[in-house]
Amino acid sequence: MAALLATALESGGYEVRTAPDAPKARADLDRFDPDMVVLDIALGRGPSGIDLAHVVHRRHPGVGILLLTKHPDLRTAGFAPEDLPPGCGFLRKESVTDTAELLAAVEEVLSDQAARTLDYQSPSGKLAVLSPRQLEVLRMVAQGLTSPEIARRRHTTTSAVEKMLGSIYQALSIEPSSAVSQRAEAMRVFISEAGLPDRQ
Repeated sequence: MAALLATALESGGYEVRTAPDAPKARADLDRFDPDMVVLDIALGRGPSGIDLAHVVHRRHPGVGILLLTKHPDLRTAGFAPEDLPPGCGFLRKESVTDTAELLAAVEEVLSDQAARTLDYQSPSGKLAVLSPRQLEVLRMVAQGLTSPEIARRRHTTTSAVEKMLGSIYQALSIEPSSAVSQRAEAMRVFISEAGLPDRQ
């Protein structure tokens, strides 16, 4: 993905440096002094791309930030719009295959028009019917967590988690069946819409 991005940006006349992780990116920021950074939200273990975006915003306020993700909806990555630093753009990875769209998003961020790239503001697909709390619980289910573990992480009861799951099944029109597990079907819907979430 980094090589594809670099090629696309170089074709638009940009000088590009790539970094494999957050620590290397932070070190390169001081040496390279870029006009903008393009960050994946998921950076593996350790800080997320959003964490790094906040560091960039604080330490290098003049640098534009464009976050890249496979997620169709920022909420499915476990974040809310208010978690982003001001002036941050947001682009889905599928757009990277269209060089013109990627370059347009870069230009918008560089010209302080990042709001035009924020396509997470209009969630679509099957998960759009879920509230942020429902989506958070379903994301944890898709991570493979049990109801007691979800309850522990959310500081609530297992019964409350099970009730929330019931409301999720209803919102997604997943009816009880002797042939298909509602929990498994809800996981399948999440993964088909948003991909397999990283386990935290």
